[in-house]
Amino acid sequence: MPSSLTDLTALVDSIARTQDPEAMMQTIVERLSELMDADVCSLYLCNPQQDTLILAATQGLSSNAVGQVRLNLNEGLVGHIAASLSTLNIADAPSDDRFVYIPETHEQSYRSFMGVPLIYLRKLIGVLVVQDRDQNRYSDEEEAFLITVASQLAGTLHLLQSSGSWMQQPETLPYKRFKGIKSAGGIGIGRLWVIDPHMTLDQVTPGINSDPVEEKAEFHEAIEWLAQDLEKRSGKMGHHLPGDLNALFGVYQMMLKSPELVNGVEARIDQGDSAAWALRQVIEQMAGVFAESDDPYLKARSEDITNIGQRLLNELLQHERQVIETPDEPLVLTGELVNITHLAEFPLQRIHGIVCTSGSALSHTSILANALGIPAVMGVEALDPDRYRGQRIIVDGNRGECIINPPEVLCREYRRMIADEKRFIKGLERLRNEPAESLDGFRVKLLTNTGLLADASPGLERGAEGVGLYRSEIPFMIHQSFPTEEEQLRIYQKVLNAYAPLPVSMRTLDIGGDKQLPYFEMNEENPYLGWRGIRFTLDNTQLLVTQIRAMLRANIGNNNLQLLVPMVSRVDEMSTFRGHVEKAVNDLIKEGHAVHMPQIGMMIEVPSAMLLMPKLAPWVDYVSIGSNDLTQYLLAVDRNNPRVSALFDHLHPAIVSALIYIQTQCQALNLPVSVCGEMASDPVAVLVLMAMGYQSISLSAYNIPRIKLLIRSVERTELLPLLEEAEKCSHEDEIRALFKPIVDKALSQQTGS
Repeated sequence: MPSSLTDLTALVDSIARTQDPEAMMQTIVERLSELMDADVCSLYLCNPQQDTLILAATQGLSSNAVGQVRLNLNEGLVGHIAASLSTLNIADAPSDDRFVYIPETHEQSYRSFMGVPLIYLRKLIGVLVVQDRDQNRYSDEEEAFLITVASQLAGTLHLLQSSGSWMQQPETLPYKRFKGIKSAGGIGIGRLWVIDPHMTLDQVTPGINSDPVEEKAEFHEAIEWLAQDLEKRSGKMGHHLPGDLNALFGVYQMMLKSPELVNGVEARIDQGDSAAWALRQVIEQMAGVFAESDDPYLKARSEDITNIGQRLLNELLQHERQVIETPDEPLVLTGELVNITHLAEFPLQRIHGIVCTSGSALSHTSILANALGIPAVMGVEALDPDRYRGQRIIVDGNRGECIINPPEVLCREYRRMIADEKRFIKGLERLRNEPAESLDGFRVKLLTNTGLLADASPGLERGAEGVGLYRSEIPFMIHQSFPTEEEQLRIYQKVLNAYAPLPVSMRTLDIGGDKQLPYFEMNEENPYLGWRGIRFTLDNTQLLVTQIRAMLRANIGNNNLQLLVPMVSRVDEMSTFRGHVEKAVNDLIKEGHAVHMPQIGMMIEVPSAMLLMPKLAPWVDYVSIGSNDLTQYLLAVDRNNPRVSALFDHLHPAIVSALIYIQTQCQALNLPVSVCGEMASDPVAVLVLMAMGYQSISLSAYNIPRIKLLIRSVERTELLPLLEEAEKCSHEDEIRALFKPIVDKALSQQTGS
């Protein structure tokens, strides 16, 4: 019986090192059977498509039963565990009324039985079972250990279980499909570009190739480059080195051109391996042979061959960058979390998609992708980008999935869908200069969110009536240091000029949380409750004053600037901010600049600001509701944490109540109010906001035509009774169910026409 956490840690570590799904499951049952000294250990996983359990791996039962034995929930002892979500520990399984004998398993000789459910984020993943021939109940210590193991393994197994890949034979799959979180709608096709491609040889993971001829050609180019480089370095350094050391250049050349290396890598590429993965395997094999030698000289050559392998890998990766960076190559940026600095490396028209292995639909990456109209999928935890670098990939932001190495027939179907969407959006161009007004005359002002110069024009092209949220932190994030007043002036002028005379709400610097500056490190235990927004800028007054001055100067001749303050939680924050603006205006006038006092707004993101509105009103001219953060703080849900992000919903009954309260307060205080954030792009949420009486929303430019079409297709009067019903609802799904039929009807009629 395992007596310490060491055994559990060793089990989890061994599983983490297993790349193949079937091998991983077999490792679990073999190691657990050994640790618990059990005759049998079996793993049952839920079929993702139906409510059945399938024997996925076993140690002790018949191997022929794997993949064949299927149980309904509540069928047999295993089905009972799945249905009840509870542990079962009995001494004599065959005598239990719930026992179901399955001949294929050959389990008739096993008496004692213990099984625990595998549960991840409230979802049943499967059942883990141990059995013994002896007729004894497992001890409390053994039961506790199995429960602990199950809690650790559930998170590891849920990606495998939900993908269904363990149910299929690899050779029948010409491509790989990975599920994630819907982040930014649309479809994109391009070559997978891994953010930060530099890696060490031991970090290379198994990868496949789509063109062996091309992979081998790239490998030979890498060899030729390294051979020339060695010759060049030998020429430069030869006369400075002793003869025996200079001879090492010749040894390196011999190793580089050795048949063991060249033929070995080529053979593995022909078998389907990527060049990098083939290289790692061959180098490790050759280095191992040298390392086992008793001759000290040959033993030292192990390090030399590893060094050669690393340099060849560097050249392969560099060659990949050169290939992918051809002028018109469509790219899909992939990594743990793609940020604005990564986007800035390429012309935006070349970025056809974003895939992140972490993050959520409300992460800053998602917000940027929506603003730029780039299809994006977040939280694709099962994807190892390095394994598929340079491969063709489809990003389906509508379904929240990506497909690697898709066949041409599938690509054609997705290209047809892209063309259909473009035609639909093009058909909405007729509405560009039309108001977003309901059939019964309720007018909604549609503003846009922006932060990059590149996404300023799409708002105007799609009929935006101004900028409801200019994210000023984005220029800060793509700089290598804090931008000067003159640098900021030039940026802000372009945005204000582009939209004049339409209003532009420029939010002052809002960093912290998931928005970090590369040159200003901020390490906090809880960054979302820490030094961010107005708290940071008031503490760094010189940065705030510089930004205010640049914005005021940029407004000269445009007269469309509005200042917006993020993360307000206290009255003194707004009074102090207004004081800084007034002083900056006076100072600039004295310096000869024809500036004037702009309107000042505050963002309601922190719940305290909502409750302090009467006391804050004297210091503000308008209100903007940041629906993303307000939802996050009211629900205490970290939108970037995949374990709780499913609980994040801006139509949660508490959020609906808060929005009704804010709208009522703003009317009483005579404060104009707008809603920004992803809520403003959600068709159902837009109808809810209309019913509440909100007449201004700010959303990504790419969503404006569709939302305008929706507003122009409904009557507000038909929404009012639904809002009354929504106020009685206790779950967001109930609220969505009330309004969704109207959305479907409005958009389907227009699409059909």
